[in-house]
Amino acid sequence: FNLEAQEKSDISSSLMLLYSPFDKSGKVASETTALGGNHVGYAYAELTGFTGGGSEAYGQFFWEQKFWEKPIFMHAEYRGVAAGGFYESTAYLGAAYCIYSRHGYLALEPLAMWKQRMGFGGQLSVVGGWEWKHFIVEHYTDLWRTHKMNSPVDIYSQTRLFVKVYKRLYAGLIGTIYYTPGNFATEGVYAALRWRL
Repeated sequence: FNLEAQEKSDISSSLMLLYSPFDKSGKVASETTALGGNHVGYAYAELTGFTGGGSEAYGQFFWEQKFWEKPIFMHAEYRGVAAGGFYESTAYLGAAYCIYSRHGYLALEPLAMWKQRMGFGGQLSVVGGWEWKHFIVEHYTDLWRTHKMNSPVDIYSQTRLFVKVYKRLYAGLIGTIYYTPGNFATEGVYAALRWRL
């Protein structure tokens, strides 16, 4: 895995079906990544609630670009969530420092943020992905604070584990946790199928 050695964009996409047996909720998601020698593009869209209950839509889109040899990228990102009559936008601008290994990468992303309902603040994201012949591990953790928040920091973390079942079909588990120190924690576990296009 050598992002810097790539001369042009290598685009990969996948579709995912997720189901949580604990709260009987389902999700369908699409994900596309474009990797190039000096850039990374990412688009993720998710729809929740097709198995019943309230519906929710979520989108995340970012572009990272560098103009030098060191693995330090400029990072611009947008996230949006809609549920019922509620909609919230969040915009980010900052940097990403990437550490590459044979099977994947780890990125540290200090970002300035503007959250539509919670104002200005900052976020630190730690993102990683590693892939072997039959096994994939992906992870990200966001820690953020805005000037309108009551808590010192909010934390969201997600870990994905996938095993190759057949050609481009993978099965796995996705675990999530949303945590406000001293207040509450919300956990989720999803069984997932991923089809690489």
